[in-house]
Amino acid sequence: MRRSNTTPRGGTVRRRTARRLPTALVAAVLVACFLALTACSAIPTRGPVGVIPAAEAETDAVAPAFDPEGPSAGATPERILLDFIIAGTGAGDGYSVARQFLTTELAKTWKPEERIVLFRSDPRVEKRETEGIYQIQLETTGIVDSRGLRTNSAVPASETLGVRMVQEAGEWRIDEIPDGIMLAQSSAQDLLISHNLYYYSSNYRYWVPDARWFVRRTGVTARIVSAMLAGPAPYLQGAVTSAFPEGVTLARDSVPITSGNASVEFSAEVLENATSLGLQQMNQQLEVNLLGLNDVTSVEMTSGQPIELGAPAQDLVVPELTPDVGGDQVAVAGGELVRLRNGATVSIEGVPSVAALRPRKPAASLSGSAYAFLNADAGALYMTAPGSEAREIVKGSALTRPSFDPENWVWTSRDAGGRSEILAVPPGGTAAEAAVLEAGWLGDRRVEELRVSRDGSRALIVADRSGTSELLLAGIRRTTEGTPQALTTPLTLPVDASVDTAVWAGQSMIAVSSLGADEEAAPVILQLDGDQESMADLPGVLGISAGSDAEDTLYAQAGATLYRRIGNSWVDEELDVRDPAFPG
Repeated sequence: MRRSNTTPRGGTVRRRTARRLPTALVAAVLVACFLALTACSAIPTRGPVGVIPAAEAETDAVAPAFDPEGPSAGATPERILLDFIIAGTGAGDGYSVARQFLTTELAKTWKPEERIVLFRSDPRVEKRETEGIYQIQLETTGIVDSRGLRTNSAVPASETLGVRMVQEAGEWRIDEIPDGIMLAQSSAQDLLISHNLYYYSSNYRYWVPDARWFVRRTGVTARIVSAMLAGPAPYLQGAVTSAFPEGVTLARDSVPITSGNASVEFSAEVLENATSLGLQQMNQQLEVNLLGLNDVTSVEMTSGQPIELGAPAQDLVVPELTPDVGGDQVAVAGGELVRLRNGATVSIEGVPSVAALRPRKPAASLSGSAYAFLNADAGALYMTAPGSEAREIVKGSALTRPSFDPENWVWTSRDAGGRSEILAVPPGGTAAEAAVLEAGWLGDRRVEELRVSRDGSRALIVADRSGTSELLLAGIRRTTEGTPQALTTPLTLPVDASVDTAVWAGQSMIAVSSLGADEEAAPVILQLDGDQESMADLPGVLGISAGSDAEDTLYAQAGATLYRRIGNSWVDEELDVRDPAFPG
């Protein structure tokens, strides 16, 4: 079931009504990346706890009304451990209830949000042979780390946490346990909120989302700003940029919000070598990350005193949050490239006939001024434009459908000696000028589909690895001149369905589907924060396409016609076209 979203300028925040935790601990599922959790955790020793205090004027993120109880007198070690897990739902007052289950010394150093283990099914507690040593065994579905980054396995995994129990004042207490809390689905859905951090694309023209998860409690605004300052997720490092210099931190552990104004005080490094343009870009980034969060309507940057931004710098660009690709698609009909517009096919004015090349899988530039397509056997990639004859720009075998980035580079993948290589051809260029991207992590993966995001910072890849399909999201690193250079080690996106094709549906959503003329497919909408929505089954899906969102511009080619999404159903557009695609 699709959850309702609030989508402010600065991100996506899920708000849910509070529910009390049931007696039986039940399933947890929160998905964003893909990780099999099968390790046995050691018993660590940690540093001092960092509790974020609430400033008097701060009104953000009131936690749901979870009221776990403290330890019962005379409780067994097993009971203490099970009740400690439940107590992790009480984030108020620095997890004061959960700390009651710990020894006096451990309560001072335990870090509850260092690592959040998400589990389903009742946890098991087992006593080991050594006196006072126990294990908590969990059927896990994911992890949220201290930065709010979430990992998840496509199928439940297991994790074992080692624990030492001692008696303190005649009562059993936890003396050693890994930092973090354990959440079941019923509590995780209320305790965690998703929020997109935003960073600049390398050319400062677009905002690039970075999905994170945070515990809903007082002080969440400060934790979001701190996460933004700490930098992007690993797969985006080098592909996006932050206006804030490295080393800048919050000067205090809270962000007061008064009458909608968030006052954010930074350390002195924020002003080192700062230009007016740099400060204004910092302010832009702070606004896009906070406006709309907890009713924030304005932000103020301070460092000892309010920071003066001055008149807008001449070079200041307002980045696009959601690039608009319009409502037209490019497709093949009657052997020619056509546009789909308002439910009808329209010839592309000025584009010469390409029927002799037997075009397949076309793509259109974001500006609509250029087109690329493959020939019937995917052995050659061609470019054309109004007033320009089609010309071959890449040859090879197993070429993937072309994809345009915002700078009109044309991307594809091809077989290279039994392995896939990824190429980006510059505007007006040929294979001789193409950039062959570094992507050593591809290994023996065979790229089946490659789609560049409309901000030009990310590559969506469907790959086959030993007969298993993978959905991967990598960052695109570029030179200072903007030439594509490398793909970062990707994020693996788990999907509850077979994936043969994937397309962008806006900045934070992806549409995926299996393909097969003789099979039924149920396309899935996947959000980068892990939320998934399955569409109604459709027989014979041969391809999908999506525009700036998955609500109004999601299509599926099935058999000899095109279907459009209406709600959760498919409506026959009665158009005999092949391989439709929105710009990009």
